[in-house]
Amino acid sequence: MAEIVRNGNEVLIKTGARIDTINAGDFEREINPVITESGVNVVFDCSELDYISSSGLRVILKAQKMVTANKGEMKLTGVKPQIKKVFDMTGFSRFLKIN
Repeated sequence: MAEIVRNGNEVLIKTGARIDTINAGDFEREINPVITESGVNVVFDCSELDYISSSGLRVILKAQKMVTANKGEMKLTGVKPQIKKVFDMTGFSRFLKIN
């Protein structure tokens, strides 16, 4: 599901169209090797993301915690207005770097 492109210590992760209850576990397993690396900078490309469920939010939250704990940085790009609204309503916008 996730497309992962590595460029040195920066990793681009394309989320795809949905992160929901059905695929959140698979998505998390795919990105886990990347987010647990030391000093990695993770960019989630959310340009195709149309829907995120609470399960998807949990994966994003866990990724943020893991990347930060391992002295890396994480940001989200290409976030559509309806997804940004979900991040705003849940309070995620306060700690996620979204541009």
